[in-house]
Amino acid sequence: MSARPWYREPMLALVIGLPAAAVVASLVTIVIAARSSGDAGDPRVTRVAQVQTADFAADHAAAGSGLAAVASISPDGVISLGFEREAWRGSSLRLTLRHVTDGSRDRALLLHRAGSGNYAALLPGVLPAGAYNAELAPEDGGWRLVGRLEDGAAELRLAPALER
Repeated sequence: MSARPWYREPMLALVIGLPAAAVVASLVTIVIAARSSGDAGDPRVTRVAQVQTADFAADHAAAGSGLAAVASISPDGVISLGFEREAWRGSSLRLTLRHVTDGSRDRALLLHRAGSGNYAALLPGVLPAGAYNAELAPEDGGWRLVGRLEDGAAELRLAPALER
């Protein structure tokens, strides 16, 4: 029986290879964590002593007034929005589209009154693929409607996050 050199021993691959693979995987995880945007979420949510709190005043205001809206996105990038009932008559609204997984795809638009209770804005460029959480509010933030724009959808319903 001939003796194999130490570097040709199959057990050596397990003894050295598994710990080496764990070290490489740990380094890759550290690089991914360092490059991520961190805890980017809703700015109204705060964390104090490991307790998460949120301000629901705008949601209560929207639920109390019975606001609801429908927005549609045309193929040429025009967003048209109309309220289900003529309930709000401000001059402009802020529409925020937050991509569900990638914050770099988020979009914020200012919709201007286009007559008869309708509002409109032009998307700056093409809306990247994916689903979006939408938020509609006046510039003063007095109320808030939320909805979800699914990937490829052309219409979005916005309603209060809370029920009356």
